[in-house]
Amino acid sequence: MAKTKAVERRTNPSFRPTAGPRSSNVRSAMFRDVVMLLYATTGRLQRLKRLIASTVDLNSAEYSIVAALYRLGPKSGIRVRDVAHYLHMAPENVTTAVGRLVKTKWVVKSIDPSDARAVTLTLHRSARQRIDRLTEELADVNDIWFRDMTPAEIHQLSKYLERVLDGFDVAYQKASEKFRIPLNRSHDFA
Repeated sequence: MAKTKAVERRTNPSFRPTAGPRSSNVRSAMFRDVVMLLYATTGRLQRLKRLIASTVDLNSAEYSIVAALYRLGPKSGIRVRDVAHYLHMAPENVTTAVGRLVKTKWVVKSIDPSDARAVTLTLHRSARQRIDRLTEELADVNDIWFRDMTPAEIHQLSKYLERVLDGFDVAYQKASEKFRIPLNRSHDFA
């Protein structure tokens, strides 16, 4: 059934956004379609991440940090800011989760030899071994999920998503200015 939906989205013109002038209704509809696809995709990705994280007794944020440390390499010297940048998260949120990961022996925290005010993070050896095994299991899942995409398409998707993320902060600032909710609205919390 999922394959049928994917094929229908690619072949049915009513599912495909079309390019148009900036102010057109077609362009607005195209943006709505893209945003709805992003909502659906991220919702499913979050659900999958929670499932995978639960198999190793981590919550979603902790799993993201462990996965980032795994991806950034076995070398020491990975700072909280590096993890935060990689995950597009606030450093303070990473710091909070890292504290729990240190207590549960997923992460080892050390003083940065080049700056005594900073700390570096590495995965505990046993944590890296657990993620090695999990990565082998996830290969089957990823192969199914991305079976209709070539490596070049996956790379292109990654680049597109980076561009979408790059524009988010400015767009969010604009939206928060534009749609600011007055404090005296009748449905405010009492």
